[in-house]
Amino acid sequence: MDVNKIRISSGSAIALGLIIGRKIQTLPTTCYLMTYYSGKCMANCSFCPQARSNQGSVDKLSRVNWPIFQFKDFITKIKYMKPSLKFKRICIQTINYPNNFQDLIEIVKEIKKESSISISTAIPPMNKEKLKELKIIGVERIGIALDAATEETFEKIKGKGVKSLYCWKTHYESLIEATEIFSNNSVSTHIIYGLGDTQEQILKLIYNLKKVGILTALFAFMPIKDTTLEKFQRPNLFDFRKLQLAREIIINKEHSLEDITFNLKGDIIKININRKDLMNIINENVVFRTTGCPDCNRPYYTSTPSGPYYNFPRILNNLEKNEIYNQLKELVNF
Repeated sequence: MDVNKIRISSGSAIALGLIIGRKIQTLPTTCYLMTYYSGKCMANCSFCPQARSNQGSVDKLSRVNWPIFQFKDFITKIKYMKPSLKFKRICIQTINYPNNFQDLIEIVKEIKKESSISISTAIPPMNKEKLKELKIIGVERIGIALDAATEETFEKIKGKGVKSLYCWKTHYESLIEATEIFSNNSVSTHIIYGLGDTQEQILKLIYNLKKVGILTALFAFMPIKDTTLEKFQRPNLFDFRKLQLAREIIINKEHSLEDITFNLKGDIIKININRKDLMNIINENVVFRTTGCPDCNRPYYTSTPSGPYYNFPRILNNLEKNEIYNQLKELVNF
């Protein structure tokens, strides 16, 4: 890393005032940073523009641009932001390259000198000693993205099937080990629906990880130009809505997998709540918005500003609530 540089998501840069003259419909509530590296990530995830074999731009992560800024300029902006505009969290994305851990440590330390904003880090698997150091210097939460819900899909998409350095066993065990350092549900992972796993497989993983205190955020696959999976189709929006609702009752409503009925293909065909429960869940304005660390809304990572929104980056309006209710009402009890 050139310690003087940092990548910042374009939405965060607009909110910081580092990009002038551009507007965004929904501003990010978290400031998204990415470690600067002049080359490609050492890993080779099929869906990612940063992957070493993909031809995608290093300026992108998912569909978002990450321009380069001087780190000192970022620090100045974050230090002097008006309280009314202040971010609720900073999330540092760490791609895989030599010395990425040392760079991450330096970034966190410099931020902590000037800001009390909570810090999350999205990292590749790291050993306990490194996790302990992150905890000591003030990182509140860590995330290690599985992306896939099964070993078979993981290895095909981001493991040995694409000659990547990642493997399911290392990722999964690293998540479990991380809970020994970052307790109180401060460890999270991401699952991407649309890579090949069934809804049943995804929900089984979400349920099992919840039992050991790991939060699972759910996202829909977004094909990105010049990546191996650029011709993959987006998942059906109704299927994703079903999965969001099922995740919600498992994570926040103390239901079990027994409250969800699947067909032989692993698709959700029934959820054991009633229509009043469904409307109450929709009105809570949580389940169909971005899930993950507190105060993370990730605007337009996986949806265009014109929609449709798979994960809403904001509170839903009444029209959107009613549309979702009508989509899902036949899935639940009267």
